[in-house]
Amino acid sequence: MLKSVPFYFIRHGETEWNKLRLMQGQTDVPLNAAGIVQAHAAGKSLAALDIKTICASPLRRARYTAEIIAKYIDAPIVDIVGLMECNFGIYEGHPSDSSWHTDWIKGATIPGGETLAEFRDRTLTAINHALDHAGPVLIVAHGGNFLSIRDAVLDATTGPAGNCAPMVFSPQGGSWALEAVMASATKHK
Repeated sequence: MLKSVPFYFIRHGETEWNKLRLMQGQTDVPLNAAGIVQAHAAGKSLAALDIKTICASPLRRARYTAEIIAKYIDAPIVDIVGLMECNFGIYEGHPSDSSWHTDWIKGATIPGGETLAEFRDRTLTAINHALDHAGPVLIVAHGGNFLSIRDAVLDATTGPAGNCAPMVFSPQGGSWALEAVMASATKHK
């Protein structure tokens, strides 16, 4: 269960493996040129917000996205290992639309990797740890982290997170809401 605290979330900028639709997992793939441009654009869109702490996955693609965003906002970066993408074991570097991925979502184990339940638990624990820092908090992580949060607090029909598309998760009584930051930047100052 997530702490009932609003937070900002952004998936890292694009990598070459994103373009090729390959599972990155914990393979430390860097941002490509488009991903760097996306991170700068995200930083500009977040600059008007009063973000106090940036919590990031230590994987290069997320950490560098956080570093670029930090050029636009005055907030320290805190690395949180638990925000790393899922460990997909022997399937890292394989196409994301393969049958092994469908089986994994249904509960299959991956040699050398995490189960979906282990990954979701790790993500939610890491998010709660991030929310212990001065807020509002911006979490810079991965698509799998987003899906774990989504499945825990939102309608699972919400689509995946795009690269460098800032959003805000807000508790609304007993439920949660998700908004794109561009639409809500003035509301959440």
